[in-house]
Amino acid sequence: ADGPLKRLLVPILLPEKCYDQLFVQWDLLHVPCLKILLSKGLGLGIVAGSLLVKLPQVFKILGAKSAEGLSLQSVMLELVALTGTMVYSITNNFPFSSWGEALFLMLQTITICFLV
Repeated sequence: ADGPLKRLLVPILLPEKCYDQLFVQWDLLHVPCLKILLSKGLGLGIVAGSLLVKLPQVFKILGAKSAEGLSLQSVMLELVALTGTMVYSITNNFPFSSWGEALFLMLQTITICFLV
């Protein structure tokens, strides 16, 4: 029961009691644990998706060697909003899966800000 699957899933997606419920007792329809698994899985999926949100814009700016048409003020305002969201979430000890996308969007927005 303490295999590599448990070492991977327990700290990231499931509490240990839910791992035991789903994978040891094979109660695959245990609703509270399925809700936790779905919620954390979707949260991490959103974080992973946020890695790619602004990359096309960065590559287009680099390819054109110009950021003409982009407003520095709007990029800075977006940066302030993302930073506020991230700081609030960290201060309130929210899990990474609920604020991680703000971190990656902020890093990409900083890149765009420097390119502008």
